[in-house]
Amino acid sequence: MVSVGVLERRRVFHERNICHFCGRFVLEAEGWAESIPPYHTILATWDDDANFFTGSFHLGCIRGFERRGEFRQAMVDWLTTTNRLITVHDEDGQPHEISATGLGYTEKIAELPDGEIYEDPRFNRWVFIEEAGPYHFLELDAVEALRAGGRVRGDGGGTSAVLPAEPDPSIESWNLSELLDFLEVRDLYQGLLDDLEPKYKFWEGGLGRAGYILTYSLSAIRPLPGSVGDFFARYLPNYTSKRLEDA
Repeated sequence: MVSVGVLERRRVFHERNICHFCGRFVLEAEGWAESIPPYHTILATWDDDANFFTGSFHLGCIRGFERRGEFRQAMVDWLTTTNRLITVHDEDGQPHEISATGLGYTEKIAELPDGEIYEDPRFNRWVFIEEAGPYHFLELDAVEALRAGGRVRGDGGGTSAVLPAEPDPSIESWNLSELLDFLEVRDLYQGLLDDLEPKYKFWEGGLGRAGYILTYSLSAIRPLPGSVGDFFARYLPNYTSKRLEDA
């Protein structure tokens, strides 16, 4: 078995804020367009240029990806395990085994028409993995809201993006549609604009070494299927909340 460092030359990281699947800009919004940081070890069996998958993606692009079954299996392996061995190949095509750490959602508690739900055995956390590939993390407050028939809004914290070109100074007053038009991705976010009540706020922006850096917040209703809420309506009445001291 070898370390990940031995294979670093083949560990191609995808360009920041560019969707791995369609090559267009990603403006992150939980439940619509997200990213995976490079310290996770996710085997990219569908990618001929890299051993591992990191970077940005639109959830809709995953659903339309022709090899989404391979993507989904890689996500299941990462999300629902603790430690595992994976086989990767170096530049000469030689196989090597390395140790990979998963996120530990090890308990499958539901198989739904839309996907599967796994539970963290130590904390009050769940992950819903769509049949089409994307996944959604859920905390206790979110599943309680879904149980009650409510809708869950994504995280509204701040994040940063390197824009593909320097915008006009008026970007400080742009609404979300104007920003998406500038980024030439409004078509990819039209469903969010129309149905998911987005809340966008410009925080700050300016030129950095990598280009123009926009810091912003963007949250919207998370597009979770009704079957997830229906399941938790049945599941939570008999659920015993986990305590931090027992983790």
